[in-house]
Amino acid sequence: MQFIITCLPGLAPLLADELTELGMSVTDRGNAHVAIEGRQQDGLRACLWSRLAERVLLPVAELAVPPEDAPEKLAEAVDWHALVPPGGALHLSLDHGKGVRGDSRVSTKRLLRGLPTDITVARREAGACCLRARLDPDAAWLWLDLAGTPLHRRGYRLAGGRAPLRENLAAALLRAGGWHRDDRPGLLVDPFCGSGTVAIEAAWMAAGIAPGALRKDYGFQAWRGCRQTLAQEALAEAAASLESPAALPALKGFDADNDALKYAQHNAERAGMAGAIHFERRELGNLRDRDLAAEGLVVTNPPWGERLDEQEQAAWLYAGLGRLLGEKAPAWRAVLLGADVTALDRAGMDLEAQWKVRNGALTNFIRVSRPRPPAPREPLRVGEAPSFELPEPAVPLFNRLRKNGKHLRRWLDREDIQAYRLYDRDLPEFNVAVDIYGDQVLVQEFKAPSTVDPEKARQRRQWAVTATRAALGVHREQVHLRTRERQKGRDQYRKLNNQNRYQVVREGRAHLLVNLDDYLDTGLFLDHRPMRLRIAEEAAGKRFLNLFAYTGAATVQALAGGARRAVTVDTSRRYLDWAGCNLALNGFATDRHPLVRADAQAWLDDCKEQFDLVFCDPPTFSNNKGRDDFVVQEHHGDLIRRIMKRLEPGGVLYFSCNYRRFELEESLRRWYAVEDLTGWSLPEDFRRNGAIHHCYAIRHADD
Repeated sequence: MQFIITCLPGLAPLLADELTELGMSVTDRGNAHVAIEGRQQDGLRACLWSRLAERVLLPVAELAVPPEDAPEKLAEAVDWHALVPPGGALHLSLDHGKGVRGDSRVSTKRLLRGLPTDITVARREAGACCLRARLDPDAAWLWLDLAGTPLHRRGYRLAGGRAPLRENLAAALLRAGGWHRDDRPGLLVDPFCGSGTVAIEAAWMAAGIAPGALRKDYGFQAWRGCRQTLAQEALAEAAASLESPAALPALKGFDADNDALKYAQHNAERAGMAGAIHFERRELGNLRDRDLAAEGLVVTNPPWGERLDEQEQAAWLYAGLGRLLGEKAPAWRAVLLGADVTALDRAGMDLEAQWKVRNGALTNFIRVSRPRPPAPREPLRVGEAPSFELPEPAVPLFNRLRKNGKHLRRWLDREDIQAYRLYDRDLPEFNVAVDIYGDQVLVQEFKAPSTVDPEKARQRRQWAVTATRAALGVHREQVHLRTRERQKGRDQYRKLNNQNRYQVVREGRAHLLVNLDDYLDTGLFLDHRPMRLRIAEEAAGKRFLNLFAYTGAATVQALAGGARRAVTVDTSRRYLDWAGCNLALNGFATDRHPLVRADAQAWLDDCKEQFDLVFCDPPTFSNNKGRDDFVVQEHHGDLIRRIMKRLEPGGVLYFSCNYRRFELEESLRRWYAVEDLTGWSLPEDFRRNGAIHHCYAIRHADD
């Protein structure tokens, strides 16, 4: 007999290898099928033991007829009682091939009219002899389907959560990573395990359990031509594999969703693997070194979104996964399933193999890669001598940059700082700020008044850039120049450029995205570094609220420090999308830690949730369409009282603002315990400008 074993389009090479290992003779291979030649028991064995197969088809008829005549011709060409006994049930699934017009349901009814009257037409595949037909422009085909229901339905998964992974696609991921071999590593981890399909398939594969071991219904059982002795022997052999499984390696599945993990536990119990797989609620950003110890394999289907902002977050999630594996598991192999090669590229791993797979309406890619250990990355430091000869007017700024760099050097090394301010308008003739972000430099010019000659201002700006390049030894492409001026209304949110180039800088345990070209602000307020790191130290196990959150840097620090929940509130969709990318880059899910677009005061009025740790950094002034404009000096007292209603006893609110003449409302000191942290909160690189912000710790008075 010749059998056609179908699979998801793109998986035929993996399926052919699997069938060969099962001892079958492969005669042909397409994109979505493999043909084998053998005896009836080979077809039955393919149904029960192939982990990648979708269906096992036995050709019944092939006619060179046009589609308009095909239904009746097929009905006439088949000895139906050789397939189905009198009184038996038959289920037919008919498709029109490419180029065939008309309704396939009409063609199905026409073919079924030719059946003997003593054969019952079944609506469902279960319990019936199943046939599949296809009408092409110049041929008609009919196959007996030995599987009946698709083979990816193993029988252990009753619930799959959101967008569950097909079992045979999960098995393909594992096979692509070499998990089927005897020399498999001793540990497998799925950091986005969902309902546990990858881990369960990995357990069955390693234990030698037949993928059809739990199924009770196959199409071949209702086929009159099936030798029942062979069928019973094949079913018994598959069921017996559950009774004496081989020893298993360590299997771990992590996910941020408690409901998904409940599904995973229940599915593992039905698969007989409840004690063999460790499932735990943990986000990618909270994985520990011991979770990725020794040598192992990561096999996972990271989440990807349908909307553009979700797709961008997914890409940064891949980047975070690649970085984490490079740091903690550089000797491992990773198998990822993704829908976008650009997002997969963001993982930054060394590609070993790739398969393009059609999964329903989606095109997916299976990638096998090796993590790339992170290269040591030192932030820019000022040299002792200029890297090239300077024009005389630029020398004073170079000397000041060298002096500041020497002053900061020990602090930068001790605190392991990657992003810092090197210069802030120290010299009257150079009204600029120079900030370092890893190996990039941002020179911010504060716009000269109209009384200054534009040509003279342009020349000074050029000298500032030249002195900066000479002090840091950088190419002009590493220097980004902006001009700052007083902002009105929502101008601070206005996009200045469209390069969409983001750079990652590390701050403590967090990795944060900055953009040095497109917006007035970079996405990271450097002067709040001590406060963000303090939040990271205090956040473990706490509920964190970030108000006027900007790009969510404080939220990332709280989560990196172990916060169990974080809520991020801002009015800007653009900044919330940026915050979502920051969370994804660090391995945290916005489903669990919501990003809320809302006016902070209105949101506080409606909020019913309590928090243990709050960070609030409002602007000096903000327009609001739905209520009065916000002015921090006038309205901060009311804002703080609203926040304190949501602050759990024993909690702390860190309140900050950058209004230089800010004075805290006196009544707040009577109602609450207020600690002025302004002096403490100024980092070493901002101590030359002590009025850059004000900062307070506010607690309930009886704490």
